[in-house]
Amino acid sequence: MGAGVFLGLRPNPPLSIHMKSGTIAGRYRTQGAMPYQQSATVDPQAIRVAMLARVVFPLHGFGGIERHVFHLTTHLARLGARVTLFVQRGGMPQQLPGLERVVTLRYDYTSPRLRPNSILGRQINYPYYTWRLGLAAAHEARRGAFDVVHAQGLCALGYGWVRRGDRLLRGIPFIANPHGLEEYRTPDRRKWLAYAPFRALYSYGTRLADRAIATDACTKDDLPHYLGVDPAKVVVIPSAIDAEECLAPVNDRTRAELRQRFGLAGAGPVLLSVSRLERNKGYHVLIEALARLRQTLPAGWRWLLVGEGKERPALERQARAAGIAEHVGFAGRLTDAELHNLYEEVDLVVHPTLYEGSSLVTLEGMIHRKPVVASAAGGIPDKVFPERNGYLVRPGDVADLANKIGLALAARERWPEWGAESVRIVRSTFDWPVVARRTYQEYEAMLAAKEVSR
Repeated sequence: MGAGVFLGLRPNPPLSIHMKSGTIAGRYRTQGAMPYQQSATVDPQAIRVAMLARVVFPLHGFGGIERHVFHLTTHLARLGARVTLFVQRGGMPQQLPGLERVVTLRYDYTSPRLRPNSILGRQINYPYYTWRLGLAAAHEARRGAFDVVHAQGLCALGYGWVRRGDRLLRGIPFIANPHGLEEYRTPDRRKWLAYAPFRALYSYGTRLADRAIATDACTKDDLPHYLGVDPAKVVVIPSAIDAEECLAPVNDRTRAELRQRFGLAGAGPVLLSVSRLERNKGYHVLIEALARLRQTLPAGWRWLLVGEGKERPALERQARAAGIAEHVGFAGRLTDAELHNLYEEVDLVVHPTLYEGSSLVTLEGMIHRKPVVASAAGGIPDKVFPERNGYLVRPGDVADLANKIGLALAARERWPEWGAESVRIVRSTFDWPVVARRTYQEYEAMLAAKEVSR
């Protein structure tokens, strides 16, 4: 189904876009960004990138997609790319260092009657947003403003639809990253049905790109399977963390405060899990597994759970019923600095998710030299290797999870070796300087291929 049909709009309505006093035609607000490790003169050979997204850190929150867009664009700028970011309104674009321009568009058309990111609200707002985003980016691309267009998630849809019938735009390389595909993997039948129109548009938009990014080698077949993408278009470019950013906040004072706050002095082993408290994260499975292990665990063992969500009351009741509530701590939401200091105070990271995207939380635990027990779901098998830096578990299997936690605890003398391997894996493959370079190289390859085809 095409976007023009879904939205009841003509495929290419007239749109006049020009720079004037911080606006484009008075409809799309733009802001310049502060200089960030760039020379005063612009390199005429630098690749000009249009980054199409909906949200970015810190303008729109602290989630995985928000951080992905922030780190990708700013690290590309460090490499010399001239990045124009298209994103929804919010915050101060000057907080995005190194970007050449930030173009902001309205996203929410349903408030106050309908929450903008409810299931229905999202399926109204997001397609219309990506349509208007595509028109704005296409207008500038036709004027020769960009060498490459890179879309995040559903943002591929609007531009891809406009581009499909435009020979000039088809000559500009277009790459899309559909990210974690949680709407495709959910076991919740009602949610799966509710997102059916969204998935159709998501799949169609990704198929319109020249290249589609799989964020892990072990999930590259998901794009042809779920989205119908031509396998020849799939390239593997990992999601990443900024290792130095994760380690920078660690300090003795904050670590001591956290030890006191969570009563960790003399406790051990301390297990840590980090994520939204949702059913799909598998914490009900972990509680059952820990209940099975409680007779063999040391008296001082603890499990800290960082995050908030609708499952918290049910998990608290389950922990009490299982007789392990005194060992379980619900830490709530922590700041980034607090979380990265807390990683230094724990012994084992456990991520029992039922389904997953790339799993940045696994990488965060790894950069802090922690062994990991995690489900063999999503991109996790590209990061956790049995008896090299932890153990993989069959998702939802209580007995397997209990067994693997027991094996990890029994191998405590190997944890320094496993921690060093975790750091090596992150630094070599999943650190943003590495991934940004890989992305830039893909841009260069796409441009070279377009040049040869002319």
